[in-house]
Parts: sequence; structure tokens; C-alpha cells
Amino acid sequence: MSVLVLDTSAIVAFTQGSVDVGEPIAEVRDSGGTILVPVVCVVEAARTVDAAMLHLLTEHPACELVPLTGNEWPMAATTTLMLGRLDLATSLMAAASRGGFVLTGEPLAYGALGEDVVISLGA
Repeated sequence: MSVLVLDTSAIVAFTQGSVDVGEPIAEVRDSGGTILVPVVCVVEAARTVDAAMLHLLTEHPACELVPLTGNEWPMAATTTLMLGRLDLATSLMAAASRGGFVLTGEPLAYGALGEDVVISLGA
């Protein structure tokens, strides 16, 4: 696994010290891979967690922040309509664009769209 996307639930779990997030980050880093962190998910997580922990994650050398750019709005809108949430949509889009996987505590929220790319926390 060379690309791993952390969705909002994985980001929240990271800020709470979850080894179910820390270990995959270390594995991806050790294999030379990249951790993608969608900005939309960071903003959503910021509503409930300590900003200092979000800074720790977003400044991690293996992590790359993924913005939602203007030209991506049609795909973001379509995927949000299908999943019901923008943060889920941007996580799935990031994984699809880089051939990666989404680490999540909410695997069922991705439905059939995520069946091939979603990894459940603790799995």
C-alpha cells in the first residue's frame, strides 16, 4: 500500500492516539508511500478535536494535504450527492486519483462506491 487516505474519522482517531491509525501511517512511511489528508476532512475534524494534534498530523513528513480545487467541483458534487457528505467524497476522490485506499472508522458510509478501496480501522 503506497498511498493511504485518512478520512475524518481516521483523523479524529489519530488525534486520540489510536494505534489503528498510527501503525498504518508508520507502515506506509516505512515503505516510501504517502499519507493523503484531505483538507475538507481536517476542517471537519477541527470541529471536535484539538488543533495542536491536527497540526502534528498535517506537518508529519509522510503526510500530504490534499486540497479541493475548483476544477474538481463537478466530481465532488456528484460524489457528495451519492454519499451524502463532502468529507467522504473528497476522501474517496483522493484515493481514486492516486490509486490509494481510504482508512476509516465508517466503512459502511462509503457504500458500494468504497467497497474496493476502504480499509476499516482495526481491520
